[in-house]
Amino acid sequence: MVGGRGRASRTPVSETPILLTGASSGIGRAVAFALAERGGRLAIAARRRAALEEVADQIEGAGGVRPRVIEADLSRPGAAAALARDAVAALGTVRILINNAGAGMVAAQSAVGDDDRARALFETNLWSPLALTRHLFPALRAGGGLVVNVTSSLQTVPVPLLGYYGASKVALAHLTRTLRHELEGTGVSVLEIVPGATDTAARDLDLLPWRNGPMRTPPPVSPESAAKAIVKAIERNARRRVHPATSLLPLELPAFGRFVAKLVTRRVDTGSASPTAERAS
Repeated sequence: MVGGRGRASRTPVSETPILLTGASSGIGRAVAFALAERGGRLAIAARRRAALEEVADQIEGAGGVRPRVIEADLSRPGAAAALARDAVAALGTVRILINNAGAGMVAAQSAVGDDDRARALFETNLWSPLALTRHLFPALRAGGGLVVNVTSSLQTVPVPLLGYYGASKVALAHLTRTLRHELEGTGVSVLEIVPGATDTAARDLDLLPWRNGPMRTPPPVSPESAAKAIVKAIERNARRRVHPATSLLPLELPAFGRFVAKLVTRRVDTGSASPTAERAS
């Protein structure tokens, strides 16, 4: 298991009630299909109901159990608590919580500070996973459940203009590791998923104001490849899964991450950045 050791017990997916956030696109969408193929009973959540319904239609059309669709804007305070209630009502309980929803923003801290866009990003990427874990903990504990937090390999690569996203993932990664220690003996397991470069519709690196064209980087993996790795990590009851494996290098050698960030800084026009390039899943 890349970046983490599995334990002896295994986490079943078939017939398991699962709440998956950020399921309308990218990695989350691929994970929804992968879990459904293994017989998981899903509640899928995101801001765009139409996109979620399309995912549910396709899963049902392929012979799977139709997921319960829950529209939720996790950038809004209080939305996570409502989502937890709705998920339990829809599924009866939640055995696996997958905090995948994420928001990104290309912006200079000196221009944005702590304005509403920055706070909405942290609400989505940090506070909502914590709130969902808190509100679903009784159900998770009763069923010997699992919390899955999706962070990012950018947690150790301080790329200019991606500070808000990177900082939110640093915080979530640290809280994930401490949560694992806090839940020792409760029966609730904790898994950190660390995606590296993934070929999704809106990659933050693609949104940067590059000088003389984007910097060459290793080819990204597909969302389907990432989803396969995530489901395998869940089933093997792993502690951490880094995918692709090359993304493990800056995590284990932070000096390498800082070196990469310096190379990127030379190619990015930080003076022309405006806080308008945003994404959410």
